[in-house]
Amino acid sequence: MSKLAKELYEEGRMEGRMEGHMEIILNMLLKGMKMEDIAEMTGLPKQDIEELARKQAH
Repeated sequence: MSKLAKELYEEGRMEGRMEGHMEIILNMLLKGMKMEDIAEMTGLPKQDIEELARKQAH
């Protein structure tokens, strides 16, 4: 596998992981979990959780 192919593969894997994490975070929000708790559990900044919640609301 070429270096470019490896880089593209890894990039795709990371994007897939992020999509999975975002789905879990959305489910946590829908269950009424506090953003602070979600941020603590996921290690993501609270601002990222708030942004995701705003996007989901639209």
